[in-house]
Amino acid sequence: MNSPLARVEAALAALPATTGLGLFSHVADAEARSAAAESARRWAKGEARSPLEGLSVVLKGNIAVRGWPWQGGLRARQGMVATEDASVVTRLRAAGVVLLAQTTQDEGALGAEGIALEGLIRNPLNPTRSTGGSSGGSAGALAAGLCDLALGTDTIGSVRIPASLCGVAALKPSYGRVSTRGVLPVHPRFDHVGPMARDIAGVRALLAAVAGHDPSSAWSVDYGETSMPSPPPTSLAGRRIGYAIGIDDLAPEAAVIDGYNAAISTLREAGAELVQVDLRPLDLRRTRRAVFALCEHEMWRAHREAMAARPEGYSGRIRALLEYGASLDDAKLRALDERVTGFQFAWEARVAGLDACLSPTTPGVAFPHEGTPPDSLADLTVIG
Repeated sequence: MNSPLARVEAALAALPATTGLGLFSHVADAEARSAAAESARRWAKGEARSPLEGLSVVLKGNIAVRGWPWQGGLRARQGMVATEDASVVTRLRAAGVVLLAQTTQDEGALGAEGIALEGLIRNPLNPTRSTGGSSGGSAGALAAGLCDLALGTDTIGSVRIPASLCGVAALKPSYGRVSTRGVLPVHPRFDHVGPMARDIAGVRALLAAVAGHDPSSAWSVDYGETSMPSPPPTSLAGRRIGYAIGIDDLAPEAAVIDGYNAAISTLREAGAELVQVDLRPLDLRRTRRAVFALCEHEMWRAHREAMAARPEGYSGRIRALLEYGASLDDAKLRALDERVTGFQFAWEARVAGLDACLSPTTPGVAFPHEGTPPDSLADLTVIG
């Protein structure tokens, strides 16, 4: 591995050429250089803190980093600065990583179009197309080779969608495995902090660093001691793996189906027993809309006073979403909650006895910024 300082200098030198992609809302160049120098000294002494020592990490703009802007993509929070680190940032510092920059995101993390207040978040693989969102800046920074690792947040698909569209890897961890303390919420019931990397080995390593019980957070679950997950088996003989069928109503693109079929074939060749899981009775679209509506209501509750005091701090798009959330009465909220809970039980019944279940991440590939974003972006990521 190149020295931490050399890696940071190379990343900072590459940033000006990528400004037009709109991936960063804050670059901590001086802080990153200082952290890299300290990391290099630890390496020289044989005192590396973790396998991530000296690697550069970028973080989504809704994750608090002491002394950094903490806007979360909202104009109403412009000028706000975090006074303490989020729980995951504390863990990252303890692992010896270099915090490089803050990434752009969809406004308030309520959306997957890859459109930030700063402008379009462009896909490095094809700048005419979107990264998706809402963690689009994090996925784009990885795809552009500007960092080693990244953190995003996922409520209905916001690390998985941009990772898929940018050709990188991401994970939505089990609920409560990674603390959300110090992360601007969309809905505490559905929010997760998700590790992102260019490959699954990087995701595994980053998850090991940031996961763990946070006793100061009501939303953290104690899963016991956290360590690096075991490497995946080389053979899948004896494993029962489901694969989703019944997604035709989502109009999947040919490239997605081709890649999906190739993945199924790879699993079968590795010895897995493949089991069909029919998604049609689950009505993914209605479930996704129910989750989104609950998020709209929860964000309206959190932002109603600020929105009334500073209406100019919210775009017309997000204002309309929150106003819809405000319109939901108790009966509608109960019905939405019942819809989501019923889906969770139905899904668990369908995959009972399986070791894993495979599905595409999105029905389509990265979409052009020109035109209307597809409505079905999160219809598959509502699973999990």
